[in-house]
Amino acid sequence: MSDDSHSSGAHASGAHAARIRASSLAPIVEQLDRSGAATTAMMTRRLLTRDQLADPYGEVPLTAYVALLEDAAAQAADPLLGARIGAQFRPGNLGPVGLLFGASATLRRGLERLTRWLAVWQDATVVRIEDDGSAVTWSYRLDDPAIWPRRQDAEYTLAATIALAREAFGASCRPVAAHLEHGAADDAAPLSRLLGVRPLFAQTANRLVFARADCDRPHRREDRDLMTILERHVADLFQPAPGEAGLVARVRTLVLAQLGRRKITLPTISATLNVSARTLQRRLAEEGTSLRALVLECRMELGRVHLRDGRISNAEIARTLGYADSTAFWRAFKTAAGTSPSEFRPPR
Repeated sequence: MSDDSHSSGAHASGAHAARIRASSLAPIVEQLDRSGAATTAMMTRRLLTRDQLADPYGEVPLTAYVALLEDAAAQAADPLLGARIGAQFRPGNLGPVGLLFGASATLRRGLERLTRWLAVWQDATVVRIEDDGSAVTWSYRLDDPAIWPRRQDAEYTLAATIALAREAFGASCRPVAAHLEHGAADDAAPLSRLLGVRPLFAQTANRLVFARADCDRPHRREDRDLMTILERHVADLFQPAPGEAGLVARVRTLVLAQLGRRKITLPTISATLNVSARTLQRRLAEEGTSLRALVLECRMELGRVHLRDGRISNAEIARTLGYADSTAFWRAFKTAAGTSPSEFRPPR
């Protein structure tokens, strides 16, 4: 199984405020203006201004961006607002990253470039592409669990990625499955129509799964000179966040991506990192941790998120996090958090 992943920013460092390029905010503001919403007032509440939209390469706080989407959906009483806006997404909204995607010869190459370079447009985000031999999975997750709720951002991103794929590679390049990290909607049918597939909810990340044949079907001959120029331009824009790409952060990224999907072991994680299991164990010990401790940390982090969401049962959370059953999850959470899952949930 091939695997490529990129993580930008680190919520644990505390020294870097996550940012996103203003061009990603522009289609949201345009849609709000067309709907007659009190856009300026909502932006002011989140300390955003219209002047920030003048420079598409300008940056705005990621937390404010996510919160604005949630505010807008609540004010419009439209839980599908993010997905609706995402369905209208165009390559230019991602600047040169979107142009690279659209100029790629195949969907796979487009997704690989999106995985590699999305950090230029948005940091504190984990993006991965995996190939299990029969399907290609592209996943997206904000790295900071404190940024919640974030349903609108998740659905906006998946819908936008589908829109990019359809525009660049045709309507046949549609996902065969979609995963969302938040709880199920009361009625999933409208979202299913927007995404073109019925999504699975309460997953460990937001994912799109494409048939391998669709990913590898050639659609155009790449302009090598153009791609070189665009990739050089994107590389010049890239400024890694402080403390990025440490070993612990990379292992956490892999653990979060694999929870509930496959067994997490030293051999499997070390193979992905191209080191021996013994070397990985030693290097983690030097950092004062272990794979077992990181798996527990990730399970508790996601468990708290789903419990705060309030819409997902303990059994569903247990399955998502890779526990045998809800009792095993209850015991682990009680031991780690000092309180039971039911006590941690918000009051109804």
